[in-house]
Amino acid sequence: MNTEHFIREIKKIVAVQADDFAAITASLQSISLKKNEVWEKEGRVSQYMGFLNRGVIRQYYRKDGNEFTDNFFIEGQFLGNYISFLNNEPSKVETAALEPCELLVMLFEDIEKHKKTFPAMAKFSQSVGDQKLLELNQRSASLLMDTPEERYFKFLKEKPELFNRVPQYHIAQYLGIRPESLSRIRKRHLS
Repeated sequence: MNTEHFIREIKKIVAVQADDFAAITASLQSISLKKNEVWEKEGRVSQYMGFLNRGVIRQYYRKDGNEFTDNFFIEGQFLGNYISFLNNEPSKVETAALEPCELLVMLFEDIEKHKKTFPAMAKFSQSVGDQKLLELNQRSASLLMDTPEERYFKFLKEKPELFNRVPQYHIAQYLGIRPESLSRIRKRHLS
């Protein structure tokens, strides 16, 4: 199990002693997902935080047989439905691999224990939570206030690597537009 990238991401935010890291990483499990394999299923209470070592994961909602892409996760990012865990409510979102993935996962219960034992883990958890809240707020504001073209350019700036790794119809869903509209926007700006 390769925890090097996981440890590096934590060290960007907080200072953790080597012994503390040993205890924290002992709670990790490594899992592999095949392309299109679901990691967290809608309708179940979420139990795990994940750290993406390799691959791309898509988070999406389902309604009336349609899927609505909410987010993408790439290497070095943390994911998991902490709200579902906290409220002990079934998740309304599902997450699935868009390409073969390697995840390090830890039970949210273990994170809660580590937060009590290791002060740095509490600070780290708060920092990740704050970052996720900020991202959610920015995405919500963008969907309400920005034009489709403005959302497209923000996506290009913030997540350029995804254009070669994610099907265009998923990107269109994420941007809140139809795939044909995304094609027209791209053609106008590639010409």
